[in-house]
Amino acid sequence: MAKQLPAVLKNYNVFVDGDSYAGTAKTIELPEIVKKTEEYRGAGMIGDIDLDMGFEKMESTITYTGVDSRHFAQLAKCGVSDLPIRYVGAYERQDICKHVIREVYMRGSLKEFQLGEMELGSINEQELLYGVTYLKVVDDGFELCEIDLVNGICILGGVDKTSQINAMLGL
Repeated sequence: MAKQLPAVLKNYNVFVDGDSYAGTAKTIELPEIVKKTEEYRGAGMIGDIDLDMGFEKMESTITYTGVDSRHFAQLAKCGVSDLPIRYVGAYERQDICKHVIREVYMRGSLKEFQLGEMELGSINEQELLYGVTYLKVVDDGFELCEIDLVNGICILGGVDKTSQINAMLGL
């Protein structure tokens, strides 16, 4: 059986509030998915275990180059889920020379806007930190993950982890 080689990111784009940041988005740090756990040890147990309590808060950071007045409009958005953010990455599988697309859909709000250090004659950068309340990861049309912290939705690898509880609660 042939070994699979990694897919290499060939190019990407970032859209915030529907606007493309091609050419000015330098880096993006996508959210880290961390399960919130609580340590527990009950009668008859010989050790501690971690109980699944949902998820920790999520964040994403985008570093932009130059100056862009649209960032101030992002600050004006009201609500924890009112700012749509979309990452689209084009990857090339190095073993079969096939291109694959990863899309990451997020909703949240702008938490921090670092205006950056300005230096004459240089490409200046601003780093923006977004609180993320909604995350969906799609590879070539296949949904890998959907987490909506506000609406109690969690679908991982095609397994809906919350619909039964939501239905019992009338949500």
